[in-house]
Amino acid sequence: MSQAPQSSIWDDSKFRLYELSNVQNTRVIISDFGATIVEINTVDQHDDLGNIVLGYQHLAQYQQGTSSLGATVGPWANRIAQGQFLLDGKKVQLELNETNNHLHGASAGFHKKHWQMIEHTEQKLLLAYTSTPGEAGYDAELTVQVCFSLDDEDCLSIDYKVNSDRPCPVNMTNHSYFNLNPAAENIWQHQLQISATHYLATDKNNIPVAKTSVKDSHFDFTSLRALIANAGKQNIDHCYCISQTTSSDEHGCHFAAHLQDIVTGRSLLIETTEPGIQLYTSEHLGEFINRDGRTCGTNSALCLETQQYPDAVNSSDAEAVILRPGKQYRQVTKYRFNCHMRDK
Repeated sequence: MSQAPQSSIWDDSKFRLYELSNVQNTRVIISDFGATIVEINTVDQHDDLGNIVLGYQHLAQYQQGTSSLGATVGPWANRIAQGQFLLDGKKVQLELNETNNHLHGASAGFHKKHWQMIEHTEQKLLLAYTSTPGEAGYDAELTVQVCFSLDDEDCLSIDYKVNSDRPCPVNMTNHSYFNLNPAAENIWQHQLQISATHYLATDKNNIPVAKTSVKDSHFDFTSLRALIANAGKQNIDHCYCISQTTSSDEHGCHFAAHLQDIVTGRSLLIETTEPGIQLYTSEHLGEFINRDGRTCGTNSALCLETQQYPDAVNSSDAEAVILRPGKQYRQVTKYRFNCHMRDK
């Protein structure tokens, strides 16, 4: 018999925390503030449960923070150079919030908004949000739905759908910070594979300038390898161009990345419909106390953000990232936990 879905008020506020669970003993906690993943608790090789994403202890820290921990990011994830692009021959100027860049939607960012709960079951949470036209320079009203679903095969799927009343660039992602060993101070003991032979080299403002081979560089994760070789000297905040070879399901998802921790035995496999995945080794993550009471900061976790390429609105293929009335933006990303444990 299935249990009633669990939810609770968050810090005596109007926001709530919603729980998803499955037979693998995995527990995911998500808030309607920013459609934010607050915790992902999975078992290790000894069946001990642990939280594998960073999270603040209190709601106010999410409201005031700038690191987008676990958040649903949009209307535009990542950067737009100078906040400018041409749309149907007219220059659009968006709000700047990172020196000369527009980052993660600025004041229109979905990660700071109150989402409406549409449906909550033991294994599914559907949240919705409607944007305000004109906010941060976005003229369109965007109707957004994000569905989180956790199945008994230990797969957490995030399904994004967006409709618009006017042409508008849309690019969404989830900004979870992963550390598969909750007791570890940093991520250098992890092993990582990214399905990409090229990444986007960037200028001093972190705007892509060239598609570059990963060969013979610290960007090369074509095979599973330890991150320790990068420790302390070669942080990464770059988008990888996913090698879209085969699709694994009806959504057109393809393999993007594999993260593994040999100490706990935990693993994370990521599949997505998107062409890019941003690897961020959290070089600039400010120090804070995590939900489990430990101090976190620089290199305490890493992000693997599935998305369109940064600044794609200023590329030769800009039309591909413009959502027009009558069309729907759709993105699916899947996180598969501990697949190797069940394959034994």
